[in-house]
Amino acid sequence: MNAEYKRDLQNNYLILEAPPEADADDYRFRMAEQNKVPGLLPFQCSRKDGALYLHYEITSLQPLTGVYEKRTMRYDDILFLLAGIRDVLEAMQQYLLEPAQLVFDPEYVYADTQRRRVRLCYLPGSEGSFSIGMLAEFILKHLDHREQQAVTLGYGFYEKAAEENFSLQKTLQEMLKGEEPEIRPVPAETPRQETAAPVPEPADSYEVTHRERKKRPQGKLDRLFQLIHPAVLLSTLLGLAVLEIVFYLGLVTVTEAGGIFFLLISVETLANKFWRSAKEKRQESRWAEDDEDEMYRMLQEEMYDVSQQRNVIEETRCLTPEPEEAQLYLVCTRAGSSGVAGEDIFLGASPVYVGKIQGESDVILDSPTVSRRHARLECRDGVYYVKDLNSRNGTFCNGRRLRPQEQCQFGQGDEISFAEIGYRAVLRQRGR
Repeated sequence: MNAEYKRDLQNNYLILEAPPEADADDYRFRMAEQNKVPGLLPFQCSRKDGALYLHYEITSLQPLTGVYEKRTMRYDDILFLLAGIRDVLEAMQQYLLEPAQLVFDPEYVYADTQRRRVRLCYLPGSEGSFSIGMLAEFILKHLDHREQQAVTLGYGFYEKAAEENFSLQKTLQEMLKGEEPEIRPVPAETPRQETAAPVPEPADSYEVTHRERKKRPQGKLDRLFQLIHPAVLLSTLLGLAVLEIVFYLGLVTVTEAGGIFFLLISVETLANKFWRSAKEKRQESRWAEDDEDEMYRMLQEEMYDVSQQRNVIEETRCLTPEPEEAQLYLVCTRAGSSGVAGEDIFLGASPVYVGKIQGESDVILDSPTVSRRHARLECRDGVYYVKDLNSRNGTFCNGRRLRPQEQCQFGQGDEISFAEIGYRAVLRQRGR
């Protein structure tokens, strides 16, 4: 399947071409496009040169091929995936949509890895083109064979998918009967790395309780300072105090005091207006913050002290044996809005993932503008590449913003930016 990836403002899109026999006026297109069906990627139709294209929104989502590129599928992973597909099928029944037109190619099955949700592409007219067998084979290849439950569930699903008269919904209902997944994230497998001190691993699992995170109550003084700049407020109070003293000493009349008072208030109001206008412009020009990523980061720090773990990592992470010759590094040249510069990145034989969440990325950038899994760096046959992973605020190579899932070659002296955090590629000896 030919797929394109495009970006519009702050959203990323996967663009698939519908089969030639597909009709945009068909009820299935209208039903899926106009209704928010749980578990289906929202899409919009467009025509170009007589062909029908579907634009699926995939902002901050990752395909299964990316999620499990460096991880194996455990029992909980398979259970959540199959249960998610079952829930999608049940939701589709309410809208009279056919399961046979779902795309089960792992490249186009997306997951919100932190919320444990599965998102599928519904492509009317593609019946049988992307069967569930493709997904069953993917599960089989990525099984964690150390876990007996995972092996039993994975091979059992693969055998069922190969049977004649296979019914996906019936099979999932039978296999998942009494095996409902718990709502809890499973810690990711952390790749091999060398750090200044060992990073403590989180517990094997932890319950996510359904409680609202309490926010610090905003006081009256905080709200006042949001409306009036502290300097403007203090200077106004000081001016009024001086005016009262002058009037009390009889140096000015009531009329003169009133005129000075209104002049003072006018000047301070004008100054505060300019301050608020400049503040609004700064807010509008700021990078768009990924609220879901930030919410999970705050929840994660609440459950176990992630900030303490990050402070321990002070040296470059090494993912390959130490070479003797000079190697390419990415050296941080521009810090984020938090003021914390990113660590230097050594580019070896293994791919390096850049993001903001511990366990999902090899290099952690503590910035609200960086996505959970922002970009991938790798070296193949001596050539270095950077690839954007559907990040919300973009990955840049020499000032050019990469399209979602676009891969770009770079070398010594090139500038690489992950949202607002900038790096420069340099050659140097290891340890210097």
